[in-house]
Amino acid sequence: MFEKRRPLLYFSLFFILYELTIYLSNDMIMPAMLQVVKDYQGAPRHIALSLSLYILGGASLQIFLGPIADRVGKRKVMLAGNALFALATLAIPFTQTIGEFLAARFFQGMGTCFIFIGYAMIHELFEDKEAVKLTAILSNTGIFAPLIGPVVGSGIISVLHWKYIFLISLALAVVTWLGLYRTMPQGQIEAPRFDFAAVRRSYLNIFRNRQFMFGIFIAGIAITPLTAWIGLSPAIVLGHMHESYGTYIAYQCVIFSGFILSTVMIQRLDKNFSMNRLIRQGGALALFGFLGAGLARENGLLFIACMFVFSAGFGLFNGALVRISLTATGESMSLTSSAMSLLYCIYISAGLEVYNLVCEKFNYSLSSYALFNVPLGLVIYIGLLLFVRRHEARQPAPAYAS
Repeated sequence: MFEKRRPLLYFSLFFILYELTIYLSNDMIMPAMLQVVKDYQGAPRHIALSLSLYILGGASLQIFLGPIADRVGKRKVMLAGNALFALATLAIPFTQTIGEFLAARFFQGMGTCFIFIGYAMIHELFEDKEAVKLTAILSNTGIFAPLIGPVVGSGIISVLHWKYIFLISLALAVVTWLGLYRTMPQGQIEAPRFDFAAVRRSYLNIFRNRQFMFGIFIAGIAITPLTAWIGLSPAIVLGHMHESYGTYIAYQCVIFSGFILSTVMIQRLDKNFSMNRLIRQGGALALFGFLGAGLARENGLLFIACMFVFSAGFGLFNGALVRISLTATGESMSLTSSAMSLLYCIYISAGLEVYNLVCEKFNYSLSSYALFNVPLGLVIYIGLLLFVRRHEARQPAPAYAS
């Protein structure tokens, strides 16, 4: 895919490293969160709250970054975001209270605001099929992090204080800034003069587009269970179930490897694959996984096997769902991606807090998480079918020779 676009390969690699660094910074600290709240005399609910605030930080700048990127260029905005993430990461080891820690996590989460800029460039520079395949690869950074993050984090806290996790994240952030500085193209500058009225009209068109809004809503609630697992699994597996770090790591690896498997499958599809078919089949697989996990909630091994199935199903439909939603508006890809990221973060953070409230009520039991997933899985599957039906209805009818 990159043979004819070799200069983009180097940018893509450093963009992947930037995204991976942001996610790793969160996932490496999760095994240590029980110790973090203990050091700061916090409560178990602060574990998931830390992730919620991190995600909300990722929503705080979205509405502004799209117009700014169109005016001054995506390169400058991306480099500024990378620098902001590095500074916030540097501040965390110096926090003294749980409140200061949570506040710093919010500002650190702002670094995720800038990820959409790289995705916008990919959707600008590649055609539909290439963009879906490359998006699937890039999406793996968000899933790959929960695989290696807990392993690395557990290794660090076994010999060092948990604050060293953020110093390692800082070093990675510096490397990515230097790499992006040398390799990132400018991208399209679509608005050399800022036109507030035009930006306002564009955002109104985006938020009034039913296909976009519905698609991003389904995408947001579909990824929420996996995000909630990241935030709640320390309390569920390490706290409630009293399992070892090894078991905790094994659970993460099995569950999130399903997404990686589905991504490999997508890469093997020919250029004529149907995005609508991917969404239908992926949705059915995800629902089957959730139903099985609900039934197998008393058996840890069967539970993670079924969550593996859900993760694989999610990986099949997610890239196509996002691609169709982004291209439905006809507006600037920067503004559309910005709006998507804003909604995405709001849906995920709100959903994570709902999961947190439900699981806290039942003392963070595995059953509370597994059973809550079942009705949500039904909603996701029905939503995917409705989304595909609307998309097919909008497609031009095939022309037949007379």
